[in-house]
Amino acid sequence: MNPPKNSQTVTMSFFRYEGRKNKTWGMSQMQLSRKPMKEMEGILFFKPLGTGGGTGYSIWPDFSVYGLLAVWENYEYALKWRKSDFFKTFEEKSKENYTIFMTPQSSRGSWSGFSDWKVSDQVEHTPLTCVITRATIRKRFMFKFWSMVPGSSAAHDVADGLIFSKGIGEVPLLEQATFTIWENTQAMVNFAYKSFHAEAVQITRKRNGFNEEMFTRLKPFLAVGSWKGINPLEKYGINSSY
Repeated sequence: MNPPKNSQTVTMSFFRYEGRKNKTWGMSQMQLSRKPMKEMEGILFFKPLGTGGGTGYSIWPDFSVYGLLAVWENYEYALKWRKSDFFKTFEEKSKENYTIFMTPQSSRGSWSGFSDWKVSDQVEHTPLTCVITRATIRKRFMFKFWSMVPGSSAAHDVADGLIFSKGIGEVPLLEQATFTIWENTQAMVNFAYKSFHAEAVQITRKRNGFNEEMFTRLKPFLAVGSWKGINPLEKYGINSSY
């Protein structure tokens, strides 16, 4: 699948660390990576992210895995970053890393005020759909929200068509997100609107439990590296080399 030309490109990277020293280094990049990322050419928006245990939302953090979401002006800038000395440091410190390159397809809401997603129609057809859901939870609603998480996570873990999932976030308990990859849009819709997860979201919105939220759909066109020893998207025809 050829990369889109002159289209906004989104990268979602995950890094798995082993050993106390490397895990501590990974955690430190939640702050230390901010300055070099701001200086990257073509960067529009980025978030260093911690992750939750398991595959979806979890109250327990995963101190061995960290993420980095970035939005670039185009694919060339994203590729330049992926090949940079800055990224090579992450490769050297991590046991494995995995980066998915995507183009935005639709979005509503915002993340820290950012909502400037440029929808592209240049990606060759693929049924795969990536989704970023994000919300800042109001403190008064925090207990109720987390009481619903086990039911939502259970539905998430057995969802048909789910290829990849990881809970991500900036501030434990209050600023949460998930990144998922689905075999097709219908599988995503079934989970988003017909499962316990949908019921939990409706309850939260009805009670005005979110301070800010975002739902963004994207199409993957490249996936580099490995996760748990494999490239989960390779068998779906997504390129694994530049």
